[in-house]
Amino acid sequence: MAVKVVFLHGIGDGDPRGGWLEGLNRGLTQAGYEPIDRANTLAPRYSAILSTEGIGAKMPPVTYRVKDDSKARFEFARRQARIQRSLGLPSTASGLGAHLMPDGPLNTMQGFAVGHLSAYDLTQVRRYVRNEALRGAVLRHLLDQDFGDEIILIGHSLGSVIAIDLLDHLPENIRVRRFITIGSPAAAPSLHEGSERLLKRFPYARVDDWSNIFNPADLVTGGRGLAPTFPAAQDFAIDIGFLEHGAGNYLGHPAVANLVAQITYPSKSLVLAKSGIAVRLTDSQASLLLLLHYGHTLVRYIKDPAAAARYAGALRLRQDHVVAEIEEFATVGQQPLAAELHQLIDGGVPTVPHLWELHEAVGELAVLALTNVVDPYEIDVDRAPVQAIPAVAFALGFSTDVGEKVVRAIEDVQKALDRRGGVPWGRVLGAAAGLALLAAGPVGLIAAAPVGGAGAAAIVGGLAGFGPGGMVGGLAMLGGLAGAGGALAAGAVAGGGDEQSSALDLKTLVLRVTVEHARKMLDLPFDQNLWYQLADAETRVCGQINLFEAFSDPKSPRLAMLREIEDSLGRLMTFVIANGLAPRSIEAGDEVRLEAQEPDPAAIG
Repeated sequence: MAVKVVFLHGIGDGDPRGGWLEGLNRGLTQAGYEPIDRANTLAPRYSAILSTEGIGAKMPPVTYRVKDDSKARFEFARRQARIQRSLGLPSTASGLGAHLMPDGPLNTMQGFAVGHLSAYDLTQVRRYVRNEALRGAVLRHLLDQDFGDEIILIGHSLGSVIAIDLLDHLPENIRVRRFITIGSPAAAPSLHEGSERLLKRFPYARVDDWSNIFNPADLVTGGRGLAPTFPAAQDFAIDIGFLEHGAGNYLGHPAVANLVAQITYPSKSLVLAKSGIAVRLTDSQASLLLLLHYGHTLVRYIKDPAAAARYAGALRLRQDHVVAEIEEFATVGQQPLAAELHQLIDGGVPTVPHLWELHEAVGELAVLALTNVVDPYEIDVDRAPVQAIPAVAFALGFSTDVGEKVVRAIEDVQKALDRRGGVPWGRVLGAAAGLALLAAGPVGLIAAAPVGGAGAAAIVGGLAGFGPGGMVGGLAMLGGLAGAGGALAAGAVAGGGDEQSSALDLKTLVLRVTVEHARKMLDLPFDQNLWYQLADAETRVCGQINLFEAFSDPKSPRLAMLREIEDSLGRLMTFVIANGLAPRSIEAGDEVRLEAQEPDPAAIG
């Protein structure tokens, strides 16, 4: 085993019997792995330094001096996301044992014993943090050890504080393949008051990932994680028992043992078998590939290099999640994959399939332009979302003019809705008083048919996290509003749902108007029944307003939202008439009725 497991102990005698390793090996064995030999570990003891007065040394130099580690930070975030997917643990405390925790802040509580330790007696920890000479002595003692080139660094209790402090002092040749803190008190405010903050700059290019494991009923942790204090830490709450703080119990937990096993016993990457039979993409899978292609295309149009780099990093993170779900779908569900999906798994961005007719592509392009592909991350990319649309239209097999007209249609509708004028492309697009449009919902994600076996439907649930839109595809959304579906959607606008559901359905109607407008601009057939769906929605919303006004406060947030929806619907209806999207009888208005009443002069003649 090339990677060495380094364990930094907490307060006390330094765990000379190796209880930490016994606990870790118990967890590894239970998970089906071989135990780790002591020869492949390093557990330096420094308890004598901590307990002896007068010992001190100059702090070792900071060895992490990378000027720009933004790329390393993006890759760090991707690895953190993989860990979160693999562990499936909550990142926040469940409240377990919170009602049994004693009252009072962490730095004033005394006397709650855990084994031989007073859990709230953090004197040694505070002394280490605030006494620079003592810190220097401990760190220099550790740096004299033979770490090797690659390590898994585990810090327990006080040892977690020391481990955090050690990261940017390590020799440049050492790579921390995995950083794990357990039972850490490092978030306690009292440790940082009147002292230099530990680890001012996290060494993203040196440390692959950081998982902080805490027991909510462990008094030393105060029931809190480290992320509020150290942004690089990813917190995971586990249950190892009330008041339990021992390193062996932490390391024996399956989640922690698996974290170690992933590095010490790495499994070979699974190569998915490729069927000799050609597998056709489903419509939703094709929409997924189009969505990712659009995201990669959009990056090329972001003028700010820093924003482009952040967007590309966030896109890769989202793509990693999709690939993980596809792999699970293929392995657990025993489902063959289309060649394009294999290409995606191999790290590429497949060529966009030419599966859409022109009238369908218009809908997909409109949804793309109003989609934040990297949701939930919000990055100001200026006009890049619409500048990329003509190139994507060309990739779909159509002229760039198709994309340009879709962009014009979007801008026309947005201007009609926005009282201030203009289209705020760089931020979440708004209708009326800031109602979110589709900037938070993806176009179309993989919609796998139900298959047998445990976890076979995981792809459906997992990909729902790829943005609030979940599994709803752009065309599916549009198709669902056609005919009777439109009446249902319009009814949902005012059917007693909350403001969020009302706004969502308004978004859908805005999209419908946009798509039909674009289709008319391209001389394609468009749906004139759209007017009746808008009118039905307006009638229902006004009915709700009339009902709520009788009892609610005049400035009720719900009333305000409904009035904004009413205003937006009115603007949409005006736009539909002005742009020839309504039935002729509606466009003509009173003139039609007058024509029906007055005799035709030509007929008289």
